[in-house]
Amino acid sequence: MGTKKLMTALMAPLTPLDRVIPKNKRLILIYSNLGLRDNTKAMLDWLIEQGYTKRYEIVVACEGHRTYRRYAPLGVKFVSCRRALFTFLRCRVMLYSFGKFPIKPSPRQVVINLWHGMPLKTVASLEKGAQFDGRCYFSYVIATSPFFGEIMRKCFECKPEQVVLTGQPRDDKLIACGKGKKRLILWLPTFRRSARLASESGSVSGDTGLPIAYTSEDLSRLDGFLEKENMKLFVKLHPMEDASSVENTFRNIVFIDEQMLLHREADIYDLMKASCALITDYSSVSFDYLLLDRPIGFTLDDMDSYSQQRGFTVDDPLKLMPGEKIRDMDGLCRFISDVSHSRDVYREERRRVNMRVNASQDGHACERIAQLAGIE
Repeated sequence: MGTKKLMTALMAPLTPLDRVIPKNKRLILIYSNLGLRDNTKAMLDWLIEQGYTKRYEIVVACEGHRTYRRYAPLGVKFVSCRRALFTFLRCRVMLYSFGKFPIKPSPRQVVINLWHGMPLKTVASLEKGAQFDGRCYFSYVIATSPFFGEIMRKCFECKPEQVVLTGQPRDDKLIACGKGKKRLILWLPTFRRSARLASESGSVSGDTGLPIAYTSEDLSRLDGFLEKENMKLFVKLHPMEDASSVENTFRNIVFIDEQMLLHREADIYDLMKASCALITDYSSVSFDYLLLDRPIGFTLDDMDSYSQQRGFTVDDPLKLMPGEKIRDMDGLCRFISDVSHSRDVYREERRRVNMRVNASQDGHACERIAQLAGIE
């Protein structure tokens, strides 16, 4: 029996128990078992900014909870993911992006699955080899458009009325954002391999954890090209990525990790706002970045193997990639050169895809989710 199936079996008796335990109407649980980030962090930040800590007790359960305690304002409590179970049984509202409790919500609870991006790669029931039991442990799951609403419904095998087009909390800060720094490109590769999650997708090799630039020699060449074009490249590997440490000795390439962002009380969406272009691949961040209407380069050197091992939610993912298709170092350098010289031939295609995937573009996703949850 797999870990997820075992956890589901052990927690099955808690569903009827949850139905009879009284709920605290002023208790909100925010749960993220892979660290406080993404949509859960955006929701927490918004709740704090709007003053909800004065009217509600907000409990945040996340990996590394002790680290976050130093940043916690009055009214916010950080606990371990294990202790969160007791909070869940008493709370009226739960919001989560990573992880969940396999317990059916009580009729007196609202549990919202914020997820962590609109999926181009398969997730949940669509992912090959996934341990999905076909049950919804949430009241609602969010989406950004009717197009992704149907995809989310299929991924989680839920009822149409459980999918709500709110937009994503993490995107609120991208709406109506000003221009980024003209000489800064951000590289955000998606998840490919992780011993921690016992999972692997794609066939990227080498010691950098990056597609295209597999070796230190590749990075040295890239660093030299960036120097020539007077550009800077910030690289943020996926938080779950397994890769050998790359020495941060380049003049024009800066590797950033979660701890660096936490120390500066920032996240990748702050980096996205600051950049003038994005390099990614099959990551959901490309859909977020469309809201900024800036150039995107897609690295596709392992697309065939990624499709076979992980798979995509659509038949032709290239139709949702409005930007330069990069398959080797020469292509990567061409994209950087185009950005440096303000050559942008994909603007209309970006806008077309953006209208399809981002129906909610008013910057009020957090507010809509709060209303959905009954947070007053």
